[in-house]
Amino acid sequence: MESDGILTGPTPGVEAQLVAAARRGDRAAFATLVRDAAPMLERLALRVLGHRQDAEDAAQEAILDAWRNLPRFRGEARFRTWAYRILVARALDVARRRRPVDPLPDVVTCAASGPADSAASNDIERAIREVIDELPPAQRTVLLLRTDHGMSYEEISYVMGTGRDAVRMNLIEARKRLARKLKGIVDLGGDVAGDAP
Repeated sequence: MESDGILTGPTPGVEAQLVAAARRGDRAAFATLVRDAAPMLERLALRVLGHRQDAEDAAQEAILDAWRNLPRFRGEARFRTWAYRILVARALDVARRRRPVDPLPDVVTCAASGPADSAASNDIERAIREVIDELPPAQRTVLLLRTDHGMSYEEISYVMGTGRDAVRMNLIEARKRLARKLKGIVDLGGDVAGDAP
């Protein structure tokens, strides 16, 4: 389930029941968990990897890993957050081996009132995507988890397997790089360091 691009999924209580049922071998319960998480996993994989086939493969492998490792899931985080962690580990591993080769889909939307505005908006979106693509994989992933997936610092920390300070520093560095590269193209407004944790 998505709300303004942010995965909401089942309530924690329902999710816990689904996880318990899936641990007992209930494939329908696991399918429900996956149905809620899969679109956002695929979107994140595509944004991190930039190549549709690699992203689909990474998302599918993450889902299979989640099924195989479900008995090890300790419930320290929500199922979807745990699935993100599995996916991010796979995607970052692939990203370390190579850089994205395909253009990424539109993720930034700008208001446009006419053809000239629309063309300018497309140019701005393309510039932002290109700069995000150039970020180191960890910075790109932290930025995407925060902005595209609405995750808290704690959730990102869990997904990335790092401390909260590392998440914050990666986010600050990513935003600084964006601001430097996009200076004169896009008005990013106020504080580049961004939102408070």
